[in-house]
Amino acid sequence: MRETRGQLMLYQRTDCPFCWKVRLALAYIGLSYHTINMRLGETSADLVRLSPSGTVPVLVDAETVIWDSAVILEYLDSRFPRGRLYPRDIVESTRVRLLQLYSDKQVGAALRSPVFEIRSKPEARWDRELIQRGREQWRLCQAWLERELGEREFFGNEFGAADCALAARCGVAEAYGMAIDEEYTNFWRWFTAVKSFPAWEAAYPESFIRNE
Repeated sequence: MRETRGQLMLYQRTDCPFCWKVRLALAYIGLSYHTINMRLGETSADLVRLSPSGTVPVLVDAETVIWDSAVILEYLDSRFPRGRLYPRDIVESTRVRLLQLYSDKQVGAALRSPVFEIRSKPEARWDRELIQRGREQWRLCQAWLERELGEREFFGNEFGAADCALAARCGVAEAYGMAIDEEYTNFWRWFTAVKSFPAWEAAYPESFIRNE
């Protein structure tokens, strides 16, 4: 658990991309927090009491409880002035929110089946066709993100909510053998740069689920 001087508490699973997204935002802003670590499929009376979904992440700030990762980032952006996760311009801010949604929905859906297959079974029992279909969907996502990023340094005007969400998804993909294809040069360059940030090292999962 992380040492904290404040009131922030994060219920999380270390390898969950939604939780990873939140940790990246916390590290980027520079906030200390306390973690309550959960295992896959595990719940607790506290978690059920705090979240109607019974899932992580859940952020507790004194009497305030937030149980959705996107809303957590919105909260952090409004609550703490040390780092801006969303641009001030309404058009750019909307674009960043849509990119975060794309990460949570489209990228998450593309990676879910192959990641679940790889982590839940020994290699000899993998459904190779299912994994390949997931890889193809992930490549389509990479192509779309390559175009969306263009020559920008980050997906927003500066590092922010969309970058936190997408970096976590890319980190999960890389951990399970589905790293960004180098042919998507802009996207690959962006992820390489993000991995050099202190926030990346601070937020990196303590472990990933492996079925050896």
